[in-house]
Amino acid sequence: MRAAGTDVSLLAMLTSWPLRALLACALLFAVSLSMVPDRSEQDPARERPNMLLILTDDQPAKTLAEMPKLREGLMDKGVTFKQGFVTDPLCCPSRATILTGEYAHNHGVRTNSFPGGGAEKFRELDGDTIATRLKEAGYSTAYFGKYFNEYRGRYVPPGWDRWFVYSGTAADRSYDINDQGRVLTYTHAHTNETDLTADRAAEYIGEHEGPWFMVVGTRAPHGPHYPSDNHRNDFNGVDLPGFGEEDVSDKPAIIRNAPPLDEKRTRRLREDYEGKLETLQDVDDLVGKLLKRLEATGEMKNTYIVYTTDNGWLLGEHNLTAKGLPYEGAVRVPYVVRGPGVPRDEKRDELVANVDLAPTFAAWGGVELPGADGRELAPLLEDAPSASWRERLLIEHFAGHEWAGLRTPRYTYVEHATGEKELYELREDPRQLRSVHKTADQALLENLERRLELLRDCSGDGCRAAEGD
Repeated sequence: MRAAGTDVSLLAMLTSWPLRALLACALLFAVSLSMVPDRSEQDPARERPNMLLILTDDQPAKTLAEMPKLREGLMDKGVTFKQGFVTDPLCCPSRATILTGEYAHNHGVRTNSFPGGGAEKFRELDGDTIATRLKEAGYSTAYFGKYFNEYRGRYVPPGWDRWFVYSGTAADRSYDINDQGRVLTYTHAHTNETDLTADRAAEYIGEHEGPWFMVVGTRAPHGPHYPSDNHRNDFNGVDLPGFGEEDVSDKPAIIRNAPPLDEKRTRRLREDYEGKLETLQDVDDLVGKLLKRLEATGEMKNTYIVYTTDNGWLLGEHNLTAKGLPYEGAVRVPYVVRGPGVPRDEKRDELVANVDLAPTFAAWGGVELPGADGRELAPLLEDAPSASWRERLLIEHFAGHEWAGLRTPRYTYVEHATGEKELYELREDPRQLRSVHKTADQALLENLERRLELLRDCSGDGCRAAEGD
């Protein structure tokens, strides 16, 4: 009875309103509905994909085997490039290449320290990067973690809406982070930096519908190593992978004169390897956390994810613990892509590099990047790639011991500033133990020399032409 009485009262109230008022209300309601934005028709930017770049520091390619969450979440569901490279195996030149799509001989960031490189040198370029281009096109942009060496203070570069970046060098007990222009201090004992970076990046994914472009740069596995309590003892006493080289007489003087891997250096190298693997477990957790957040928000289906590092690291190869040299351990890096339309669990052999990342992000985001030297990866991310690809890649280095080289599917050819040369036939000698530059066919040497000369000062279309396809 209460319900029926209520209905009668409501009917009486409605029928007592003037007809004109009812019509006016109906008209206002219709107008209000017409003003609700329809994203599918009025916001074409929403159709563009999100892009996530996970960028580690000093990660040897072989360490991917110890990252199960990355393997399950990215490698098994995307494309792994077995021949992924950096064009200059040093932190800052490589990071500048990633953000500009240019070789180091073009962008000019050649070292890790000012005036030749580092964060201050990159300030000359940060007004025009893949971030500024995407932001201008309507993307939300974010950077979490490590940026450039010698970055510190409150400065926030143009192009980034969300900024949560390591400031200065980590101390024994603490580290600083620039959070939107405020410098905050955390302690390693209380807050693991990789875990903190993962949390903030996951929060960003949860708060933004897209389209967004995000870089998550870990300091791991660069030393000194601060693994979380969860992984501090995961690799205690781990054995080093195969390393060393008894005879380096075929190598340049800088290698021949390096101190031997005695017991003390070998012990330190093993401890460094242990630290790398343990801190990479925190990175693996970061990958897992971001993938879960993408799934939970429904954004996974519209997000490209790229995993790579700024350079590799020699774990005793050629008796060295270093980067910045033209050997596989330093220039070859992890390189994995997952995203819309990308085949699952595929391994590809094409030569790809960090110089290709910015052009690829630009293509995915629908923006122009006219100064880029690299190539768009899209043709290699199809089920059956049919497009031709580069036949050779320039590798170069300017800090300290300078050299320039050519990496092809079969050869590594290097010319050092000292006049020394190296040539490795990689099918027969994948560990680069025997340089054959003194005994190789002269026609082969002349061809490699000519190809390198075309690439060492190339730019834009000239680079792509000189690489061949």
